[in-house]
Amino acid sequence: MSIPPFAAIITAAGSSVRFSGKQQEKVKKEYLSIDGHTVLYRSVKPFYETPGLSAVIITCPEGSEDETAVALEDLMDIATVPLMIVPGSVTRKESVRLALEKLREIPAGYEYIAVHDGARPYIDRSLVIRVLAAATVAGGAVPALPMTDAVRRIGKDGLITETVDRTGLITVQTPQIFRAEELFDAYDSFPLPEADDDAEVFIKEGYSCTVVPGSKENRKITYLEDIPDAEKQIAEYAEAREKGRKSAAASRRMRELIAEGSAE
Repeated sequence: MSIPPFAAIITAAGSSVRFSGKQQEKVKKEYLSIDGHTVLYRSVKPFYETPGLSAVIITCPEGSEDETAVALEDLMDIATVPLMIVPGSVTRKESVRLALEKLREIPAGYEYIAVHDGARPYIDRSLVIRVLAAATVAGGAVPALPMTDAVRRIGKDGLITETVDRTGLITVQTPQIFRAEELFDAYDSFPLPEADDDAEVFIKEGYSCTVVPGSKENRKITYLEDIPDAEKQIAEYAEAREKGRKSAAASRRMRELIAEGSAE
């Protein structure tokens, strides 16, 4: 089977609150490194290794476009497909919607859209291809793992109130891949302000979504302990960022003084 053309949206607009925790300096987890490459680079690279990639949209916090570009390393220099960095929003659904709006402006012949967490750096090309193949049959597809832990429901007092039957329950990962026209329509029509993931938006608008076996390795970076020497990296990153800001401010002030002198 030939691989159909597809676009990729990588979501990296979150605040990384759970990751930073009580750290005084707030640094997005996507900008830190694992074995020599940033989390964001590792989350995006497998899509470039997959035939059929037509466009890439990266969402980021407003004002973090330059930091995001740096975190993409040499992927910014690959000119074979359009790549755009888009300020996102406080919710995932709104960030994806903004990315979809930008994607509509790109004259690329994609038939499917993949949405992937920028904090899932252990994805590989084979998973992208398997999910894409399933989406061509059902319209939408997500990777997932069966739930193996016992599930309990607790009350407001913190006490267990119910044992939940985990038969048929799964934990869902990304990338989630959908027919482009149907995903656009689902996001245009979806009334709720937030959704857990893109599959929820897709399914609630009446479209079909299937499941393919996910990967235990395809875990999401969530807490400090998920990245070796994270605290050290955060301190070094914050120091370098502050130096960069001071240098930029000094450069701006110098240009202002020169402009003022020229005006006189």
